[in-house]
Amino acid sequence: MEKLSPQQIDTLYSHLLRNGTDEALIEELLDHLACEVEHYMWIGLPFETALEKVQLEASPKAFKYLRKTYQIELTLADKQLQQADLDDIVFQFRNKAYGAYDLRQEYRYSLLMAMLMTVGLVMMLMSFLASASAGQWNYLSVWGGAWTAGLISFSYALGSCIYQNIQQKYRIAR
Repeated sequence: MEKLSPQQIDTLYSHLLRNGTDEALIEELLDHLACEVEHYMWIGLPFETALEKVQLEASPKAFKYLRKTYQIELTLADKQLQQADLDDIVFQFRNKAYGAYDLRQEYRYSLLMAMLMTVGLVMMLMSFLASASAGQWNYLSVWGGAWTAGLISFSYALGSCIYQNIQQKYRIAR
């Protein structure tokens, strides 16, 4: 797919400014319009024709409707703002559907699972090395208990990650 030149992107940007686009929306709309123009160019239209087609769809009336809808839908009320966490405040005027919001929401859980996996693997490795140097293995020894605890924590974290991925695929597939 052909990418737009900086001059072509500037043309789209100036179109957005001429139509009174809100500063909070301009980056999202510029990205959207650039993708639309690139799509039309990909199917064989020259830039000027693709730009005209997109400009017809992106009229001042459409921008006014988007601005109004955007401010109503995405603005947090005072009560919601008091109960909101940092992610909700950061993404207040941004599109949450792209995935960055979900990644930030799941960050603590992912970090916990990664730590559990790491601790489990380290415990298993230490137990294996200690038992190999001693030349004997016994599940009832301290190193055997460490091996078992490491195996349980690693298995739990891995199983939780797999379960979460299956849930996400199911949610997306709906």
